[in-house]
Amino acid sequence: MTREKTRSYSVLNTLYHEKRQEIELLHKQINVKDNIIADLKARLGRYERIYMTVGDNESVLVGPSNSLVESLVKEIVKAKQKRKDADVRAARQAEVRHEIQRLNVLLREKELELERVRCQPDHEKDQEIQRLQTALAEKERTEATRSVLCTSLAEEADQLRGQLGATVKVCQELLSRLEEKKGAGERGGEVVEMPQRSKLTRLQEENQQLKQRVEYVQGLNSQWQKYDSSREDYIRGLCQRLKESSGQGLVPLVGPVSSGLLQQEICRLNTSLEEKIQECTQLEKEVEEVRNRSHERIQTLEQQVLIYAEDFKSERGDRERAQGQIEDLKEKISQLKQQLHKQVTSPSYLSDKCFLDAPFSHAAWMSPGLSELQCPQCLARFNDTEAAEYLNHCEECARL
Repeated sequence: MTREKTRSYSVLNTLYHEKRQEIELLHKQINVKDNIIADLKARLGRYERIYMTVGDNESVLVGPSNSLVESLVKEIVKAKQKRKDADVRAARQAEVRHEIQRLNVLLREKELELERVRCQPDHEKDQEIQRLQTALAEKERTEATRSVLCTSLAEEADQLRGQLGATVKVCQELLSRLEEKKGAGERGGEVVEMPQRSKLTRLQEENQQLKQRVEYVQGLNSQWQKYDSSREDYIRGLCQRLKESSGQGLVPLVGPVSSGLLQQEICRLNTSLEEKIQECTQLEKEVEEVRNRSHERIQTLEQQVLIYAEDFKSERGDRERAQGQIEDLKEKISQLKQQLHKQVTSPSYLSDKCFLDAPFSHAAWMSPGLSELQCPQCLARFNDTEAAEYLNHCEECARL
């Protein structure tokens, strides 16, 4: 392990020297570019714009072309960009150099620690073994605590399943009652609507409580997984230290035996941990499935409640329209009764009718259909002598 670190450090040193040489080369190139820029500036100064007059003509501008100026500006921008890149590379090289120094310091510390461990007497080795055994006992206690936590989580999951089952039963009962009360009258619809709303509200509250409990269980599961990952990291480090100790001959007899026992205990704990994790995962899946089914059931019930409410409203509208038609028919019947009463009790009508119909009275009574009364609903016909029956028939038709 020390050889690998030394080899890696030597590679880093080689890379550092190569990068340093590249930086020096870039600095040389930058100096060359600076000289070129200075030369160009001098040339530009020599060819500055000059206004010349020839005779009586207007002054003429003499100077460098725009293309020359643009090319010079582009060269300057490129040189600045290269210089900036060189500064960034230099900063990175400085960071690499600092990192190499830090790694060298860590390497020296590790070498000193390794030398100190090699020079430890036997009683210190025994103390180290005792410390590792104490740490293992502590891990066993934490594992027992975690098993108790798993048991409590399993019990809570059972309670959640029971509550979900009760919720499903309530949904089924609500659906059956809705199906039984479908098509009832106005009074029955109003009586059924209030318990449906109360049960739907209670069902939504129970669903919200179940969601909160599921979130709480998921939070506990995430904390449990974090604790398990930290425990596994610690156990890996412990095993690595035991392997190093047994490989270097620090514990000639007790080391292999304790390492084997630790490996067996770690395997057993990992197996039990995997079982608990699988059980919790299965419980989470079951809770999620039951929650999805309950959500779908609630949506179905809400849709049915809306459909029933719309049916109830349409039926009530039909009843109101029918009641209005009945009232209109009653008014027509009362008007017809008044007209018949006036016609029957009017003496002028009787005398005029007798006078006018005297020559044709026999023909009028013998010819059918000339003095008939017709029902406005069913179009039934009645004679003038059957006025009372006609009125009774109209009232019955209006009630229907």
